[in-house]
Amino acid sequence: MQSRLKSLIPKYAILPLGLALLVNTCVYTGVGQLRHFLTFSSWETSFDKALPFVAPFVFFYILAFVQWGVSYILIARDSRELCYRFAISNIYAKIICLFFFLLFPTTLTRPEISGTDLCSRLVQLIYTIDAPVNLFPSIHCLESWACIRAAFLLKKSNRTYKIITILMSLGVFASTLLIKQHVIVDVFGGILVFEVGFRIAGRILNTRGQCKKGAATP
Repeated sequence: MQSRLKSLIPKYAILPLGLALLVNTCVYTGVGQLRHFLTFSSWETSFDKALPFVAPFVFFYILAFVQWGVSYILIARDSRELCYRFAISNIYAKIICLFFFLLFPTTLTRPEISGTDLCSRLVQLIYTIDAPVNLFPSIHCLESWACIRAAFLLKKSNRTYKIITILMSLGVFASTLLIKQHVIVDVFGGILVFEVGFRIAGRILNTRGQCKKGAATP
């Protein structure tokens, strides 16, 4: 198992990606445990209310986890620099998410699921295990936007991979709205928060690189 992991993910990537995953888990599950102590508001708009409930989009919502895994493996294998930037971006983005989850907690009213088909059962399962908290910004949209950004930065990314990533991510964005897990502002919030984290990471790594060059100059 360890040899397979090493063949998939370079040694230098294990710590930063592991730390990013740990921060994500602590933020999401930690705030979820505090939901009984928070006062929630709804940012649902008339646009959100007009959107239909479309259960089959649940597959995009679930397959997003596969997309993220594949994307971060490719990021890790691409280069140390890209891996560090995405890991740091993810960590800072999740810290920003924590700020909003605690100080501006939002919720929404989910529909009653009466269907007994597979899609309806999957949505019901998601509703059962995932309370309507930690909505703004949407971590689903944040991570899928990160996949789009990565697709255009990976050295070995081709046109087909970019198109598939964009289409899959758009499906994920739509799924958060059409299975009533998020509202439209959550989608744009997730994109914006990742971009902020990405820029912070870029500045940190640039400063570090400049410091190293300065230290190496006699």
